[in-house]
Amino acid sequence: METRKWRVVCYVNQFFGQIGGEDMAHVGFSVKDKPVGPAVLFQNLLKNDCEVVGTIICGDNYFAENIEHAVTEGVELVRSMKPDLFIAGPAYNAGRYGISCGNMAAAVGRELGIPTVTGMYPENPAADLFRKDTYIVKTEILSSTLRKAAPAMCSIGLRLLKGEHIAGAQEEGYIIRDIILNEEQPLNAAERSIEMLMKKMRGEPFKSELLPPDFDVVEPAPPVQDLKTARLALVTDGGLIPESNPDKLKPNGSTTVGCYDWDSLMSDKYFVIHSGYDGTWVMENPYRLFPVDVLREKIKEKMLGYLDPQVYVTCGNCASVAAAKVKGEQIAKGLLDKGITAAILTST
Repeated sequence: METRKWRVVCYVNQFFGQIGGEDMAHVGFSVKDKPVGPAVLFQNLLKNDCEVVGTIICGDNYFAENIEHAVTEGVELVRSMKPDLFIAGPAYNAGRYGISCGNMAAAVGRELGIPTVTGMYPENPAADLFRKDTYIVKTEILSSTLRKAAPAMCSIGLRLLKGEHIAGAQEEGYIIRDIILNEEQPLNAAERSIEMLMKKMRGEPFKSELLPPDFDVVEPAPPVQDLKTARLALVTDGGLIPESNPDKLKPNGSTTVGCYDWDSLMSDKYFVIHSGYDGTWVMENPYRLFPVDVLREKIKEKMLGYLDPQVYVTCGNCASVAAAKVKGEQIAKGLLDKGITAAILTST
């Protein structure tokens, strides 16, 4: 007698659903009664125990702009397919995709009472929003690393189906959920504490069971002593760029920086590539993002020494800390090479 396999439903966005890129981000929900995109790999990894009975696809913009309605619509589609396990994404560092994966996984788990798993880069904004609602396996930034994350996602999903133990976040590779787990240890808490203390006193390596957050310490720059002699530059992460986008900035997760002559930028076609805020008001009046007009007036009034005619632009939406550091170093080097002594960073 053939053993029944568990039914799995996967969720992906328009890109991984093979519909299109940003030009198709507006599309609503559609369903394929087969594995599509990452679901093909999930099916291969789970084939002995599970069957991917369908893939639900939805455009990033459609979901992000209609979250409440999209969640209701998406959950009903999942319900109609009678799954035992729901896998969303992975979303990597894509903010809108992360929001849809997190919302779908949380709602499906809550409404249907079945296990859910997704995957995200730890700095994805959605990771912190939904880490308590579902298992979010850590991924790299790029989608090319799917084969690294997929086994962990499938392993956790399968063990949830079987009712087997899921260990802690560090051991399993998922984002910490702040949920206390009961685990048997060979030593009690007092003995483990003394053991760690003795290792610390002897200068030996040890692993704490309570890891503190790791924050960079950024020393503030010294104050400008005299604005009348200061050489000032303007920098933004607001994504105002030439329409031709010569530096290939991306709407989110951008790793590049543009440097543009302000007057040339204003005399040609420009647009806001940043997808994390409504750029309408900047397009209407770019001086809202770059106060060039006011600063030039200050130069005429002898209150400011110099304003660099070039502005530095990047896109801060969903940028990883590592990428932001690299971009900051590039901008800082460019400013120092030109003898700039102060900078104003405008943000959204």
